[in-house]
This record gives sequence, structure tokens and C-alpha cells, in this order.
Amino acid sequence: MLSLYEIKWLGEGLALYKPLDGEQVAFHKSEKEIRWFFGGNQSGKTHTNMTDLAQIVLNVHPFRTVSKGLHWCCIESWEQVRDILWAENLQKMIPAHHIQSIVYGQDKVPKKVFITNGHCIEFKAFNQGRELFQGRAIDSCYCDEQCVHDFQGIFDEIQARLLVREGRLSWSMTPILPQPILEERIEELPDTDDVFYANLNTNRKSRGGYVSDKRIDQLIDQWPEEVQSTRIKGRFASFYGAVYKSFSRQVHVCKPFKIPAGWMKYRGFDFGFTNPFVCLWMAKDKDENWYVYKEYYQAKTGIQEHITNVKRKSKKEKYLANIADPENAENRKDLRDAGIPTVSARKDIAKGIELIQMKLKTKKNKKPSLFIFSDCRHTCREFSSYHYPKGSNTKNPADVPVAKDDHTLDTLRYIIYTTEKPRKKGSVHAA
Repeated sequence: MLSLYEIKWLGEGLALYKPLDGEQVAFHKSEKEIRWFFGGNQSGKTHTNMTDLAQIVLNVHPFRTVSKGLHWCCIESWEQVRDILWAENLQKMIPAHHIQSIVYGQDKVPKKVFITNGHCIEFKAFNQGRELFQGRAIDSCYCDEQCVHDFQGIFDEIQARLLVREGRLSWSMTPILPQPILEERIEELPDTDDVFYANLNTNRKSRGGYVSDKRIDQLIDQWPEEVQSTRIKGRFASFYGAVYKSFSRQVHVCKPFKIPAGWMKYRGFDFGFTNPFVCLWMAKDKDENWYVYKEYYQAKTGIQEHITNVKRKSKKEKYLANIADPENAENRKDLRDAGIPTVSARKDIAKGIELIQMKLKTKKNKKPSLFIFSDCRHTCREFSSYHYPKGSNTKNPADVPVAKDDHTLDTLRYIIYTTEKPRKKGSVHAA
């Protein structure tokens, strides 16, 4: 037990800190270069992450030591720097007698905090853009919540700044917004990374946490079902306005395999120049399950080069039909002249989406009727990103999805909706 003097020197915030569960202990112990800490709202993820930073700058971290370091501490906006990172967390963890000086910006936003032992915390706001994250080498970086302004660019800059001093990145967040790049990284975790999860229910007072059970129950009751997994457990999930809310990489994405002989194969085309030209290869097994097993996705390239690339990827496969966007007669003629005759796709967006949603639902065997090979990265990404206009929580007859991140999904819809819905004059067949 710490003496009163030790508590006063260390500060109650750190002296009385107690990890809620094994996940938080493992987070502090991890020696990986990048630590991701996903958690629900009020699950303790931010507090744990900021505690780790405070322990480092006061040289009292139980598992790591960094002498006289420069540490970045980042969140979406300067207001959140002031209110969340500083006022709600670090200010309560770092006693005034350990602070040499503080440099403030406008509205009393702390920009730099100099510690008497030589450490320095420098704050950053994601919404200021990638340029703010360029500059000198740093010893560690602590980020909180999702970066919605150029995540990939800022993430790359942070890694570059850490490289020289072999620094470490710790990032806590509730992943409520779609970020396919990050989700893909977590699914195919590099050796440099560790992942941890904080569950909101662990922070109940009845379980030794800090939030009343009544308050937690109230929070859960007010959240729509599609975001509860994210806000409680910190798991990637569908978001407000998502077209395909039930899509999950864990359920619908599978490792590539050789398509068995006897499965029905189709190709689909969506044309574009500024927008990408897309070709999808899909197969249907004997149990009526669909598989996206190959994709071609390329913008700002001529049609003849697309045709050459598609033929190369197709090898000597035979297809029951080639299904294409009917509105581009010129490109369809180019395909036909090259030996790829096409069938006009049915383009009822609402009904086509409903059919895809049915394929995504899991059956009694806990498996869906639609799978995507993991190397079809654009298709996986668009399933996560495709959404209705902002502010629409559920689909209604007037809703039309935003025409963005939809090129592979349009092609997928062409294939499934055209082949499974009977045509007025006969069924689809190879031309």
C-alpha cells in the first residue's frame, strides 16, 4: 500500500488507478509497436490510454521506461483536446508539482505540457489535417477516437515520426464510423500490432467499475440494435445509414479457394473512366450460395486495356452470362466486338438491394448466402462504406444510396438480381 506521501507525490489519479480487467492489464504490458484499444462508450478505453501516457511521462510505468521523451496526444478537434484529453483525464493524472509549464492556444486549449523531468506532451487535432503531423521524431503517440479526416495519411505520418526513435503508437476508439482500411488491418493483424477490447459492462459499479448500472442500462436502451455491438463491446459494426447493415467481415469474407467444377460462373461489368471500370467474377454453388471470387477495379484507363486485363484474369473460364450496365451501349459494343457479348442488367436499385440484403442474412446453419473472397478488397471496402444520405437511420421508399463507393456493389447487384429474377422473355443464358 502506498503511503500518503507517495500518493500525494504521484497524485490520486495514478495512485488509485486500477485496471478493470485483464484486457486493460494486457494493454499496459504489451510491447508491440502499435496497440489498438477498441471499446464501447464509457468502457474506460480513453482513461486507460491516457493513464498509460501519464505513467510514461512521470517515469512510473510498471512495464516500460522512456527517458526525457516527446509524446504526441491526439484527438479529432482542439475542443476535444481541451475537454477530453486534458480536463477529463491528463490534468487529473499529472499533479501540478510535476508540471514545469504549459503552452496554451486559443480558448485555453493546451498545446504543450512540459514535465519537470524533461518529458513533453504535445497535443494534435486530426481535423487540422496531415500537415500538422509532419515534423520531428517523437517517442510515442497516443490517439483517442476515430480520425475521420484522412485517417490513412495521418496514420502514415505518425508512423514515420515514430520510426527514428523506435517509438510506439497507442490508439483507443469506439469504431462507430466505417473505416475499411483499419478494419482490414485488424482482421489481418501485422506482427507489429496488438488489439485489445474494453466492454462497457465491465465498467459497471456492480462489477467493480466506475459507472452506475442504471446509467449503463439507460445508455444501452437508447442505442439502436445495429450499433449496440460497437457501443458496448467496441466491435466494428454497421453504422447509421449503412445500406448493408448486416455485412460483417467475420461472417461474409472468406479465404480464396479454387472454384469447384460444376459451379455456375458469371461476370458482371460496370463502366467508368473517371469512376472505375469494374468487372466482378461470381460463382454460385449447388446450394444457391454466391461467391465473389475475383475483381477488376481500374479508373482512367481506356476500354481496350480493360478488355485485355479482363481476358487475362478470366483465363479460359466459361460463363453462363456476362451481365452489364445497359446504359453504356458503346462500351457494351466494344466488349461484344472483343468476343464478350453481354446481357442487359436489371437496374431496379431498391429491389436489387433488398435481394442482396436477403443473401447477407444468416440461415439456420449460421451462414449467409453471399461470400466475398478476402483478396477482393474493393468489394469488401464498399460493403462497409455504401450508405444512404446522412441523417437517414433506416431505409424508406424515398431513400436512394449516395452514389459513392458503389461500383463493385452495383456490379454485384446486376449479377444476382438479373440472374435470380425471371425475365419476361426467358431466363438469362450465355450469349
